[in-house]
Amino acid sequence: MDLLVIVHIKSSYDGWKTVFDSFSDGRENFSDDSRTRVAKVDDNTAMVQLFDVDMQKMTKAINDPNSSVQDAMEDHVVSREIFKVEKMTPPGA
Repeated sequence: MDLLVIVHIKSSYDGWKTVFDSFSDGRENFSDDSRTRVAKVDDNTAMVQLFDVDMQKMTKAINDPNSSVQDAMEDHVVSREIFKVEKMTPPGA
C-alpha cells in the first residue's frame, strides 16, 4: 500500500527533517525507503510519500512505546494525517 502523510511540525521543518532522515533504517522495516519522498510545504508542514507499506509493521513501529523514534519525534511533531494513495484511471479514459 502507498501512503501520503501530512506531518504537522511543532519545531521547524529543518529540525524535523534532520530527525526524519536519521531514522531511515526504521522505515526500511515497513516500506521501500529507497522510494520515500519528502516535500516541504512550509516551516511547519511536510508531506511524506511512503511506498509498499506493510501496515501491520508500520503500526507496530509507530506504537512501540520503547521506540527511540517516538521520543525523538515527540519534540517535533504535533500530528500526522495519513492517506492511502491508489492509482486510478483518468476520467473519460
